[in-house]
Amino acid sequence: MVVGGGLTGLWSAIHVKEGDPAAEVVVLEAEEVGYGASGRNGGFAMTMVGRSLHDLLRKVGPSRARATYHAMVRTLRRIEAFADAEGFGSAVARATILTVSNGPEQDVRIERDLEAAERLGLDSFRPLDASACRALVGAQGLRRGHLEEHGLLVDPAALVRGLREAAIRRGVRVHERTPARAIRSGPSGVEVRTPGGEVRAERAVLALGAYGAAVPQIRRFLFTLYASIVVTEPLSEEQWGRVGWHGPLGVEDKRTMPHFFRPTPDGRILWGGRDVLYVPDGPDARFDRIPWAYARLEETFRATFPQLADVRIEGGWSGPIDAAATAMPHAGWLDGRRALYVAGYSAHGVGPAHLMGEVVRDLILDRHSELCELPVVTAPRVPLPPEPLRRLAVALPQRILQRADDMGGGGPAARLLARILQ
Repeated sequence: MVVGGGLTGLWSAIHVKEGDPAAEVVVLEAEEVGYGASGRNGGFAMTMVGRSLHDLLRKVGPSRARATYHAMVRTLRRIEAFADAEGFGSAVARATILTVSNGPEQDVRIERDLEAAERLGLDSFRPLDASACRALVGAQGLRRGHLEEHGLLVDPAALVRGLREAAIRRGVRVHERTPARAIRSGPSGVEVRTPGGEVRAERAVLALGAYGAAVPQIRRFLFTLYASIVVTEPLSEEQWGRVGWHGPLGVEDKRTMPHFFRPTPDGRILWGGRDVLYVPDGPDARFDRIPWAYARLEETFRATFPQLADVRIEGGWSGPIDAAATAMPHAGWLDGRRALYVAGYSAHGVGPAHLMGEVVRDLILDRHSELCELPVVTAPRVPLPPEPLRRLAVALPQRILQRADDMGGGGPAARLLARILQ
């Protein structure tokens, strides 16, 4: 049984069913598939696990960082191949990822990533100076960057709907509008109470994303943020010419709270990031729209693309993020190896969700594999204090770092926090 019909839950169901065709696999989703972050993200599928390549290397060492990176490269290719084979390849486009600096403190972060790539023997990162960055996208303020050849740009809603159909074709039963009212784990298995009755299984996968905050054992390691995205109206060919955006290219900057932007298949610019809102009690539908965040995003969009002053921002949305202190997803057992949870993507889950689905398969089916030795399984989790100390540990540092981002630097507190995180 899989509780949660997002990317992690659907990939897990598909991988388990393929790993053991005789297994009975059921997916329970409270709303419709992709309702949470899986359907509301910016569509960047990257190799990133953790905050950056430098951060991953620093946390887990060269051997495990290298293994994680190569596992992510393989998983991106498998996502692409799976989508093509299942008939929804139009939802997935191979892309390069441009990471850029807008200030001196971001220059350092670019250099650290390049140094990490060199230390790990990776040839997929290419350093770019300011003019080379602007040749790819005509944005203001670019100082330097690096270009990574491995990436995907996806249509999140189309991807998750394609996975739903692929799961059903394999014999997975998908029940939408079926919220889990209670989850109980015992010696004989797991029971989930729904409005229509109880579902019992020998083992369960809790693929709840930010909604895992409702489970105390998961909440210890998880906090909820709300992030926002705006999109422009469709650009004309002449307007795209002013930007000089060439090919399928996703862009993310090196702010502590980064901006990310990309073209959409229907000719818009998607612009997201900047502000994140800490929500202490877990996901709350009141924050599905945050107008002040959209205004702040439009402000930086206008500063970055002054040549598009005549292009309207047409809409925006917000959604919950399952964040962890390590910024790294984790798969772990709850009581008695009956319930397995996956959480902590920290806003970079589109690509890793496929990898975590493979990890789930091997753990649920008791198969020891190289995937089970990756840091997403073996790295220690960092517990968070209860409220009100949690707010001080999460929200206050975020405000300090957000202000430092906006000012292009910051005082001693911001510099210390940036060193800890980056």
